[in-house]
Amino acid sequence: MKLPKQLEKEKVESDVRAALDKESIELCRDSNIYIPVLKLNPELREQIFYAKFLGELIIGYRAVEKALENELHGLQNVNNQSDRVSRLLIVTNDGSPRFYRQLEFLHKNQGGRVLICRLDVDSSLMGNILELKDKQVKAVLLNRKESVVNVLKSLF
Repeated sequence: MKLPKQLEKEKVESDVRAALDKESIELCRDSNIYIPVLKLNPELREQIFYAKFLGELIIGYRAVEKALENELHGLQNVNNQSDRVSRLLIVTNDGSPRFYRQLEFLHKNQGGRVLICRLDVDSSLMGNILELKDKQVKAVLLNRKESVVNVLKSLF
């Protein structure tokens, strides 16, 4: 996986990799794709909320899927596909098996530009992190490189 160049420039890429490699989980049953498991900490919580505040966060799987499809279509039109991580999809730990299978399909379509991580919280807590009262949120997409970098740096 190629992480954003900014992490290398700031000399924190190895720290981020170590944090991402600390724990992983099979994306769905019988999958050969493993994704990092993230533990919630105050800095990570703050960075996720800050991305929402800046309008750099897409909330909900359907909205995420549509946004990524539109981006991919645009990238294919200009022949500008990269395998460097530029988007971060964070999912909760209480999705259905079908939800995680959908993520596997999304992962195969999007390639290396989308890093999928499972945050070790349920959808109710994710809603609370985003200050969406009584709303369950199973998936959020950070869709700007700066927010992706900030969230990744908050892991260590």
